[in-house]
Amino acid sequence: MAAKYSLSIVHPSFESLKNACRLLHFMAAAFITLNTFHQLAAHERNKIICYTQLVIAADIFILVFLGAGLLATLPKIGILFRLIEALTFMGLWLTLSNESHPYSGPLHAVFSVFYFFIGYREWRIAASEAIEIKPTGITIPNFVTNGEISWLYIKKVVANYNSIIIETVRNKKLQFQLRKNLKIEELEQINDFCSLHSQLSS
Repeated sequence: MAAKYSLSIVHPSFESLKNACRLLHFMAAAFITLNTFHQLAAHERNKIICYTQLVIAADIFILVFLGAGLLATLPKIGILFRLIEALTFMGLWLTLSNESHPYSGPLHAVFSVFYFFIGYREWRIAASEAIEIKPTGITIPNFVTNGEISWLYIKKVVANYNSIIIETVRNKKLQFQLRKNLKIEELEQINDFCSLHSQLSS
C-alpha cells in the first residue's frame, strides 16, 4: 500500500477559470490598447512607450484569436502572457500615478493585482490539479489556497473508477470527477487506504 495517493481531478472553479482564460486575455489587450490611444493623444513624449504597449496588445490579440489551441495544449504560454499583462498594468499604474491621474492610476493598480493573482492561480493549476490522500488527511486544491481535511473530520470516502466522493462528519459532500479512470487494483488500494485511516482516527 502506497504512503499517499494523488488523483488528478476536474475542479469546477478551475474549469471556470480555464473557460474565462481567452476572455481575460482579450480584456487585458483591449484595456492596454485604449490606454495607449489615450496616451498618444495626450502625451507626445511617451510615443515609444505607447508603441511598445501596442506591440504587447497586438501579441495578446494574436494569442486570443489564433492561439486557442496553443493555450489549451501549453497552458504555461498563457501564464507567461498573464505575467506580461500584469507587469504592463503595473507600468501603466506607475506612469499614470507619476502624472497625477487620481483615478486611472489606482484603477490600473487593481488590474495589475488582479492579473497577478489570476496568473498565480493558473500557475498553481498547471503545477497540480489533484487531490492528495495522505495518512494525515486529504488535501483538496482550491481557487484561493489548498485545504486539508483531517481524517478526524472525514466520515466516509468513496472512490469509484471515474470519481471520488468525500463526506465530512458535518454531512458535507465533496464530489470530483477524475481525469483518468482508476484501474480495479488502484480502486481497491485507495478504498482500503481510506478505510484504514478513517478507522484509526475514529
